Amino acid sequence: MANQFFWTKLIIVVGLAWCLSQVGRAWRGPRTCPPVPLLKNLPRLPFESDLYPLLFVLLTLVGVTEKPVFSIVAWVMVVALSCVYDYTRLLPWFYQYSFMLGSMAVCNAGGATPLQQQEALNICRLVNVSIYFWSGLLKANRYFMQTGFVALVAPLLKNLPHGWRPIFRWGAYAVPFLEAGLGLGLLFPHYRPLSVLAAVGMHCFILVCFSSLGRSTHRTIWPWNITMMLTTIALFTACEGVSLADIAVGQGSAFHWLVLALFALLPTLGLFNRLENIFSHGYMTGRHVFGYLHFTRRFYGRLPSEIRAECVDTGLSFGQRYQLDLGQWYVKQLAMNPPQNEEMLKFVARDFLRYGPVYDDLSLTITGMPGILSASLPQKTYPWVALFPENRPGSGVRSRNRKLKAKDLQG
Repeated sequence: MANQFFWTKLIIVVGLAWCLSQVGRAWRGPRTCPPVPLLKNLPRLPFESDLYPLLFVLLTLVGVTEKPVFSIVAWVMVVALSCVYDYTRLLPWFYQYSFMLGSMAVCNAGGATPLQQQEALNICRLVNVSIYFWSGLLKANRYFMQTGFVALVAPLLKNLPHGWRPIFRWGAYAVPFLEAGLGLGLLFPHYRPLSVLAAVGMHCFILVCFSSLGRSTHRTIWPWNITMMLTTIALFTACEGVSLADIAVGQGSAFHWLVLALFALLPTLGLFNRLENIFSHGYMTGRHVFGYLHFTRRFYGRLPSEIRAECVDTGLSFGQRYQLDLGQWYVKQLAMNPPQNEEMLKFVARDFLRYGPVYDDLSLTITGMPGILSASLPQKTYPWVALFPENRPGSGVRSRNRKLKAKDLQG
């Protein structure tokens, strides 16, 4: 058990360091994507950029210290402070692995006994099981199965014979239930070996989809998936005596119940689109909030060259001709998605006041999460008067629905 605890901790530490190495611009810049603070009127943090190297120092201490309780607590506090000053930094792997490290700190606060180590490992198992199950179940929506999955594998299909395409198109309907099923299978000793093999196969497929053969975007996909795959192997092999009850409630510690509530029960709200995908484990399930800014030609000319390079010319001869996909902009520059929150996307749009727009120079379109049976995304358009009511009396939001095609999501 001591070896299992050591290897799990080491895999998490190395995986976190690898993920962090891909997102340094979110702390240190340079960046044109605006930070999105969680709270209004926060005081300036003069050492904010120094939090980034501090995270690596704390991770190193967690990895080399036999009882890393204080290092883990400090790590979680620095992560929380970083995310308060820029909510964009709250990434799914930050959320997942901070709780897994937190379990090791809480359960070993009084000394690393075998019983406490087992409790920490069971909490980590619960986290992984919950992510597999809910990530799969939340993909069981018409939009993902008909559009989202096709968009995900479209670049990969270009490198395969034409006969493979129907397999992927119809296989999309099985993906949600296979992933949710492997999560459930990890709970039962009899099905664990098969479920571990299925998890390894799934992660390898995802890695291929985000390789040079598919989409070479989302730089943290590789370290996150490899870390998830290795932690699953470390946690669910050589654990025949671990039962469903051990994983679900363990020894009944308060932290175990907290993780059960946050990772296993709270994501139920994600089925009804009442929870951001970071907390519902709905990443890459089609349940995203997308934002698109539209600019006039005159305002487009005032933007920095780095932003202009990310804009698409829609070809309109009048009005707001240029479009900026906020998701692609953030992913390309910071290797992270913009906040999956309508109010925060409006905050990003309002940040463009720094470039001196005048009336009707820009608008914001937001596509929300699809319903289970919906093949299209609900859409809202915020015109100038809705984004900047102080610049002109009145406000308004136009709502409409438009079916998004696979090409809309292709980078």
